[in-house]
Amino acid sequence: MRFLHSADLHIDRSFEGIRMLSDNVKEQLPLINRKIIKKLVDTALEHEVDFVLLAGDTFHQARPSLRIQHDFFQEISRLASAEIPVYMIFGNHDYYDPQRYWFDFPENVVLFPSETVETIKGVTRNGETYAISGFSYQQPWITQNKIREFPNRQAVDFHIGMYHGDSAGEHYAPFSVSEMKQKGYDYWALGHIHVPKILSEEPAIVYPGTPQGKTQKEQDTGVVLATLSSHGTEIQTVDVAEITWAQQEVSLAACKDQRSILQTILKEVNTNQPRLIKLVLTDTDQLSSDWFSETEKNEMIAYLNEQLSRDVLQTIYAIEVYKTETDKIPLAIPASYVDQLLAIYQDPSIFAEGLNDLLRHPLLYRGIDQGAFQEEVLQQTKHLLENDFQWEEEV
Repeated sequence: MRFLHSADLHIDRSFEGIRMLSDNVKEQLPLINRKIIKKLVDTALEHEVDFVLLAGDTFHQARPSLRIQHDFFQEISRLASAEIPVYMIFGNHDYYDPQRYWFDFPENVVLFPSETVETIKGVTRNGETYAISGFSYQQPWITQNKIREFPNRQAVDFHIGMYHGDSAGEHYAPFSVSEMKQKGYDYWALGHIHVPKILSEEPAIVYPGTPQGKTQKEQDTGVVLATLSSHGTEIQTVDVAEITWAQQEVSLAACKDQRSILQTILKEVNTNQPRLIKLVLTDTDQLSSDWFSETEKNEMIAYLNEQLSRDVLQTIYAIEVYKTETDKIPLAIPASYVDQLLAIYQDPSIFAEGLNDLLRHPLLYRGIDQGAFQEEVLQQTKHLLENDFQWEEEV
């Protein structure tokens, strides 16, 4: 039995952290959402899967736009002609409310609409019997461990669990791997974590990651093609991303003045691959101390992006100039102080207190995952402290 496991498409989510886009990129980026759905369906058809599993957060919003709904349903309907069912649960972002959809779900889509665990049985074209157990969110969070509600393995050839949650969290259906294993299932199709992770090989307990990265942290992407047989489980990751996030270093060692810098960058960066690029400029010691100011950064990004996007969808979203040790501000404080300082702000209550006014803003409060926001802020703070200051060596 073969199936495609995908999660966290967030198909109506915009790309985050990119700016100074060329007109060409502004026109093309929104089209990626539909292309990803199409590639997912194409993959399922190409590999002649028995069914498709969508393990939550297919949409980024609980109220997807009419256009996104139309595009999604139209592409998913293509699987009906091949008699490929789609089993779909809803996560904390797209928690289920039937009143928010402009169209009926295609007939080949089987929903798990309730927070109560349900089990649906089916038979493959080859006569293999299977059961799929799962639940959906009906609100932005579930604090209960839902594993205890799942039935033990049923009398079928294969039993699969669908679960959108976080084993390390408190608000998103926390679970333990050991409890999953006790159910006796052949495969657990997980969602919620955007990075591909295999929590267990026997049985397979798998986060496929997001199919298309929408932030710079989402560089490892894909969907899982899983094959279950009496010999065990085979897992293959299939790349369906339309554009990738990348970091590229460019040496300016050969540049003696500013006039040669732009052409050097364009020569090194320009490729035929769609990319969102963080540009790191190195070997700048021979240039004047004021060769590149912060006020010029946006101008450079805008100019480079106009040049880069003429043929291929690629854009620079950030520029960083690598500093040597001599460029850093010396401090008579050991480097361990950074970790000690940041450890204090790992406490969510202390972090929230420090940014109380910002986090209480209604638009920000509704629009971000505060846990992910805290992690990103602390990572960026550590990066800045380590790169801008020269810390005293430990004795």
